[in-house]
Amino acid sequence: MIAKVIARAFCCSFCGKSKDEVSAMMAGAPTAAAGAPLSPRRKSAFICNECVQRYYQKLTARDTPKSSALSLK
Repeated sequence: MIAKVIARAFCCSFCGKSKDEVSAMMAGAPTAAAGAPLSPRRKSAFICNECVQRYYQKLTARDTPKSSALSLK
């Protein structure tokens, strides 16, 4: 699995930027959840510092309704 990740390089799962285009990239593996299909649980996800900052700003905005879905773009 590591060879697959290295071969495709690290890129943000949300915006698609490569690790060379951002200052930080974080990786995470989804945890097993009851009822979740087997294949998505085996994939890793990556998020860049820019998407984390953008999402944080949307979460902390005072005019954002709590029940609305948030988009990173």
